[in-house]
Amino acid sequence: MDFKAAAREVLVEVGHPLHYTDITEIALESGYLASGGRTPQNTMRARLSVDVRDNPASPFVQTAPGVYGLKGGSEMLYIEGSSTI
Repeated sequence: MDFKAAAREVLVEVGHPLHYTDITEIALESGYLASGGRTPQNTMRARLSVDVRDNPASPFVQTAPGVYGLKGGSEMLYIEGSSTI
């Protein structure tokens, strides 16, 4: 599984935004991600930030520095100030 697919799985499971280091740790522990590199957290950060920046159809959203969630989740309703939570 690639980094973005692993991040998507983790975020679906937890149901709220997480820091990229936490996403990486959970993905590695859960077996969604097998990284032989020395800095998988940096790779995760790079993949997510580039996807959010360059892909309008990205399923990810950056909610704070280093924190990523999924578009359309309950966290987006809160961030957008919706009263329908």
